[in-house]
Amino acid sequence: MSGVGLAQTPSATQKQKLILTQHLRLLLSLVQMNTVELSEYIEEQLMENPALEEYPDPTAETQKDTLGQSLLNELGPEESSNYTASDEFYSEAYEETAWENRIPNHDSLFEHLNWQLEMTDLSESHKHIASLIIGNINEDGYLEIEFGEIAALLDTDDPSEADKDSMKEIIQLAEKIRTTFDPIGVGSRSLGECLAAQATDLGYERESVLMRVLENHIDDLGRKDYGKICAELDVSTEELMETEAVITSLEPKPGRPYYTKDTARNIVPDFYVYKVGDKLQMQPNRSFPKLRISSYCKKVLADRRGLTKETAEYMREKIEAAQRIVRCIEERETTIRKVMEKIVEEQKEFFDLGTAHIKPLRLKDVADTVGIHESTVSRATSRKYIQCPQGIIELKKLFSRGVRSPGGENVSLEKIKSMIREIVDEEPAQCAFSDEDISRILSMKNLKVARRTVAKYRKILGIPNSSKRLSKEV
Repeated sequence: MSGVGLAQTPSATQKQKLILTQHLRLLLSLVQMNTVELSEYIEEQLMENPALEEYPDPTAETQKDTLGQSLLNELGPEESSNYTASDEFYSEAYEETAWENRIPNHDSLFEHLNWQLEMTDLSESHKHIASLIIGNINEDGYLEIEFGEIAALLDTDDPSEADKDSMKEIIQLAEKIRTTFDPIGVGSRSLGECLAAQATDLGYERESVLMRVLENHIDDLGRKDYGKICAELDVSTEELMETEAVITSLEPKPGRPYYTKDTARNIVPDFYVYKVGDKLQMQPNRSFPKLRISSYCKKVLADRRGLTKETAEYMREKIEAAQRIVRCIEERETTIRKVMEKIVEEQKEFFDLGTAHIKPLRLKDVADTVGIHESTVSRATSRKYIQCPQGIIELKKLFSRGVRSPGGENVSLEKIKSMIREIVDEEPAQCAFSDEDISRILSMKNLKVARRTVAKYRKILGIPNSSKRLSKEV
């Protein structure tokens, strides 16, 4: 009898692990969706799952009234007397989207990874190595060259020393990208390595059956050689089937979401940030249906009269899937709201005064406060927008690395860019400051910024070099 009990326990544990994995995978997927994508997903699920149904959200109208009133507060008495808060405001906001509110579909994988790299606190030398790794990741998300080839690309007077000193750093940085950057698994060198990174992110231990399959039997699994795997890992067929179900839920091509699709799309804000008196208020865009589990389906399943075994199992699976969707959408909203609250709190001066007042803010700063992984913060902010007093802003723009001044103040790179722009705009007639000149001027303002960094941000700002600026003056 004890043998039977032991045989059943791993199956129950694995089944529970499968449910948790499905929940986490769905949650991470939903967190990455913007408002438009979430709305489309919900509509699809309403059509496909009879256990899901839509019901009116009583908070939606209250939210609209609150936002409408805040807009009235910004209008003068004459304009506000002619203004009626209604659905017209919300529909017209999207129907009359200006060309400047049309954007490329989304960042490429390369751009997304480099943005995350910029937000880290890695040293410049480590960023250089990491940029070489990112530059050699293909469209599917896999690293196309060996670590030794990356080491050979590094500038060094003694290649033998570079091999010894740099290889460890390259391996560590590649692992950091693979396990902490979004999407998880990017920069892997093999399918097994990619899926193992995702499984680790979902909480699987190295000693688990799933990790052992990925490490030693990924090809056997592809050939469906179940007998060999079960024999070598000493597991039951049922346990292996559950493990395979988890593995097939993982993403074999982490770069897939960043494949180029439509050339442009309209911006739909995911959040509204507005002022009420002296305080900032934040409102999510709830332009998608609120869901609940169908009471009819639950009643029919509980009654079971007239149901075949297959029909009852079908309804049970649909209700479980519906419950998972409802819970994950609620958790998504909670997670993204917490992320937004932290961003709004940190960037209050930006909402009051504009881009030049963006404070240094890293993904890690938000992750530590909210209690989630840095890659989840990246997912929560990628391809999402807010409408605020400064216009429609991509959330990613509110993150910035900082440069510490001699006085101990941490100054954002956006502030430095603004200062570079001001220095150039205030150049004396018949004179154009070189990058070295600008670096010295910044130093006089207690900001130590290297000449090459000035050159980098000058180019980002679209400012020509000094000789070209001077020739235009002449």
